[in-house]
Parts: sequence; structure tokens; C-alpha cells
Amino acid sequence: MSIQEKINELVENFSYFDNWEDKYEYIIDLGKKIPKLDEKYKKNEFKIQGCTSNLWLVPIIDGKKIFFNGGSDSVIIQGLFAIIAKIYSGEQAKDILDNKPDFLTTINLKEHLGPSRSNGLNSLIKKIQSTANSVISS
Repeated sequence: MSIQEKINELVENFSYFDNWEDKYEYIIDLGKKIPKLDEKYKKNEFKIQGCTSNLWLVPIIDGKKIFFNGGSDSVIIQGLFAIIAKIYSGEQAKDILDNKPDFLTTINLKEHLGPSRSNGLNSLIKKIQSTANSVISS
């Protein structure tokens, strides 16, 4: 499935919910479905700065593809990570960079997050893009 197909699926899934309470429940459920991050990765090397909750991102580079493992001690942030990982994990660096996270605006997510969660989400996206840039540069 291409990044655009994954984005289309996410946008469609969000359209099924009438209110943000239900959308938040969906986000939390997505976070519960991803594997728990091994404790050995919960260290500063993988910690996303700019997020008030603890959020770790572990990129795994396999050839031209990048996979993202991660986790948070906040259920909402864990869910936001799950959304971003669902879209970008397993994709080539160029495709990650070519597909900006405009879908977050499409689903009105950013306007429903507080400043600290929004900062954390932006920091996560910047780290993913930075990782993709590093893969292209190497």
C-alpha cells in the first residue's frame, strides 16, 4: 500500500466519527494496537525532544526503507505515534520526504491538540524527516 493509500484510509476512518471524543478514542485504540517499545530503547538517544510526555522513536534502516518503532507513556501521544508510524514506517526515504503530513490538517488533528501535544507531534515529524534525509545523504 502506498503512502497516499494509507493516508486516504486514515482520512476515511476519521470521517466515520462525528465528534472529537470518538476520534480521541480511535487514536488511543491505535496506540494500544502497536507493540510495546522494549525498555532498552527508552533512553535519551531515542527520546523526542519538545514533547512534554516521554516519546521515543527508534528508526530501523533496512536498505532504502525505514521502519519506525516507538512508544510513549501517554496514551494520546502513543496513538499519535501510531498514526505517523502507520503512514511512514516501511517506506523509502524519498517517499517519506515527498509526502508531507498534510493529512493532519485534513483530519483537523492539529487544531484539536493542545500546544504541548502539537509540539511533540511536530518534533516527531521533524525527526522522521531528518532520518529520511540522513538515509538519502548516505
